[in-house]
Amino acid sequence: MVDAARHPNIEIRAYTEVERVDGFVGNFKVQLREKAKYVLADRCNGCGDCAEACPIEVPNYFEMNLAPRKAAYVPMSQSVPLIYNIDMDACIHCYKCVEACGKLEAIDFAMEDKLVWEDVGAIIMATGYTHFDPSLIPEYGYSRFPNVITAMEMERLNNSAGPTAGNLIRPSDKTNPKRLAFINCVGSRDKRFYPWCSNFCCMYSIKNAVLLKQMYPDCDITIYYMDIRTPSKGYEEFYDRAREMGVHFIQGRPSLVTEDEETHNLYVHAEDVSLGKVIEREYDMVMLNQAAIPQLDQNVMSSLMNISQSPGGWFMEYHPKLRPMDSPTDGVFLAGACQGPKDIPNSVAQGSAAAARAGRILHSDEWEIEPIVAYVWEDRCVSADGKKCGICYNACPYGAIEYEQGQAAKVITAKCHGCGACVAECPHNSITQMHFTDAQILAQIHAVLAKRPEEKIVAFRCHWCSYGGADLAGTSHFEYTANERGLRVMCSARMDTDFIYEAFRLGAGGVLYSGCHPQDCHYITGQIIGATRADRLKKAFDRMEMTPGRFRIEWISAAEGDKYARVLNEMQDVLDEIPKEELLAEIEKLRPTMEKRVRRLRSVPGVEAAYQFSEKLENIIVKEIIG
Repeated sequence: MVDAARHPNIEIRAYTEVERVDGFVGNFKVQLREKAKYVLADRCNGCGDCAEACPIEVPNYFEMNLAPRKAAYVPMSQSVPLIYNIDMDACIHCYKCVEACGKLEAIDFAMEDKLVWEDVGAIIMATGYTHFDPSLIPEYGYSRFPNVITAMEMERLNNSAGPTAGNLIRPSDKTNPKRLAFINCVGSRDKRFYPWCSNFCCMYSIKNAVLLKQMYPDCDITIYYMDIRTPSKGYEEFYDRAREMGVHFIQGRPSLVTEDEETHNLYVHAEDVSLGKVIEREYDMVMLNQAAIPQLDQNVMSSLMNISQSPGGWFMEYHPKLRPMDSPTDGVFLAGACQGPKDIPNSVAQGSAAAARAGRILHSDEWEIEPIVAYVWEDRCVSADGKKCGICYNACPYGAIEYEQGQAAKVITAKCHGCGACVAECPHNSITQMHFTDAQILAQIHAVLAKRPEEKIVAFRCHWCSYGGADLAGTSHFEYTANERGLRVMCSARMDTDFIYEAFRLGAGGVLYSGCHPQDCHYITGQIIGATRADRLKKAFDRMEMTPGRFRIEWISAAEGDKYARVLNEMQDVLDEIPKEELLAEIEKLRPTMEKRVRRLRSVPGVEAAYQFSEKLENIIVKEIIG
């Protein structure tokens, strides 16, 4: 941080929050709220006289509330920048700090928050993680038993700059503990709370144990664990070193921690897997290694930056292998544990990589984006005629559409990511998507249903997930019906109702509407839009009394090739159970309704040519059959 503060091209904005982000890659406009410190940064020299004079003490968050701080404070003596702050929630306005500051006159109680705008070319998200609250697991006694502490509290007690100057003491009686128990995976790998492994907790626990053994060789330390995970360079050797130093390891998650009311000693009840029996042991202190979880404002930042989130709430990368530092929004990059639990080496490596990725943008005069962007036909947009619409504006998860009644909607090309939600949602067919136009997709539908359409299952797949699932099904040699015909679009949000109706109009035996799971969508709300449309279609087909199973909605990830194969086989079973005469009769019965639903489709630019090509293709096929 000191090097960063001294760098001529780095400006540290401490005590500042991001309020709003507009613009696009290379041209972001960020609104910052500079919170009032009530201390003038250009006058404060960090002497600390104000803190010494302040009579008010409150718990120190940096010290995990194990020690007090003054209402005039800095979080720690090594803070960068070293500028004091007045906690107005605790301040009693005695003005002793003003008197202590003297001629510097650095304290100004009239200061207010400031809103400033900054032009930036790229953004790196490095918001980190927070810890699970172990009081949510009452059987461990945190917040009820004074000698049950967290790993971070242990860290501060064992730190020479901490509240006890590195002297490890029991909170209950201020004596040095002789027997310590560390409990790993508190809140993590637990279906009740967070199912994931927190990545670094095993090594963090071993590190604390080794440090304590070095300071207190006679201390009896036991680590309770589910599995010891030491996957990185030198980690296994460090694990061996801890055992050689006398640290005990017991495999088994403790079920209960109880307390002796007189001595405040603690009893840990657990199963020892190696012995195959339940044990109970007495300790002076118990340390809980909490789960690493997303920051509490992760959802807010996700909304500000237009970044999608993974199932656990972490920021989701553009591609886990090919672009692990990139977010789905161009120009916004990810670094560290905001993307998922990471240890220090991985966070440093990803931070360097994210800086390099951002540097590519800052050193470029022009920036290439994917060409699969949306485009508005202004002559077809009803907004240009003064009619109220704005459906495309509401559908876009990236804010890439400008809408003003009386003018045609406009797509900001640099912000468009090509999900196609606006295209499929537009009721007037006034928007198209490059490389995935209505004409191109309809031509594919007509081609795959040119021969014996009643035997075919048309599978609409999203590019990121169900398309990958289909590919995995093939490379894994999963057997599924040969009657499947797959069509790729970028997102389930692009699967227009007209495409489904047209497939059934042409006589398709079945249609699969498939995309990613809600938490896996690369387009933030794309899957939600697609799922809402699919549900409307399902209800419409139920009203038409279509045979259940001919239209199916499934969310399939790229790793679920077996599910893709199973779903298609189940759809084929449905078609096989319907006598062919009944299926053809149902197709003919529903055809007028389907034609009515797609009646405006032929007016879309380019679509008539696709229909004419299809008709020529049908004539050729008929001649081949007759011949």
